[in-house]
Amino acid sequence: MNYSGFKAVRTISLETDGNEYILRAVLELKGIARLTGYGPVVEESRFTVVDGVIQPLLYVIGEQKENPKRDIRIEFDWARGISRGFAKGEEQNLPLEKGIQDPLTFELMGRLKLTDGERKFTMNVHEGHRIRQYTFVPQREEMVNVASRADDAEKFFIDRNSSRELYYWFNPEYLYLPLMIQQVHGQKISGTVSLTSSSLLH
Repeated sequence: MNYSGFKAVRTISLETDGNEYILRAVLELKGIARLTGYGPVVEESRFTVVDGVIQPLLYVIGEQKENPKRDIRIEFDWARGISRGFAKGEEQNLPLEKGIQDPLTFELMGRLKLTDGERKFTMNVHEGHRIRQYTFVPQREEMVNVASRADDAEKFFIDRNSSRELYYWFNPEYLYLPLMIQQVHGQKISGTVSLTSSSLLH
C-alpha cells in the first residue's frame, strides 16, 4: 500500500475468542520510511454478532508508544446505551444506537450487507470523538489488477460528508473482498491500498 507517500504493509486478521471475534489490522512502514520512527500502528476491534449485525465491544488504535493526539479507545456499553473512551486527547462519552460500527468493523458490516444483496445503504460509524454516517454508493464495475491477477470488482464511493473521498473496489466472487481502497483529496490520490494476498483467493 501507499500511505501518505510512503510504502507500507497492512496485515488484517480475524480470530474467535469464545462467542466474540477479534479483528486486527497492523500497519508497518517499509524501506526508508521506517526511519521516520512511525509505527507500527495496531488497530483492533472486539465484537459479537447479534441477529446478523456486528456489535462492537471494544475498539483501539495506536502505536507501541502512547500518542494522545492519535490514540483512540472506545468501550461500547450496549446495556446502558453509551460509549466511553479516549480520542483527540480527551475523554469521550457518546450515546449508542443499534447498528453503530467502529472504524474497523464498518467494512466487514458493509461486506455482509453486500453479500445479502443490498447496494446503497448507510450506517453510523463511531470515530472516537464523533459518530458519522457512512453511505455506500455504487459506482461501476471495473477490472482491478491485484495479487498478480486481474479480477472484476464493483467500485463503491463511501460518502462520509468529507473532503477526503473514500473509494472501495469489492470482488463479489469472493464474498466482496476489498481488492483496492483509495483516498482522494483535492482531486489527488492521497493513499492507495492494494490487496497482495488473502486466504479467500485461490
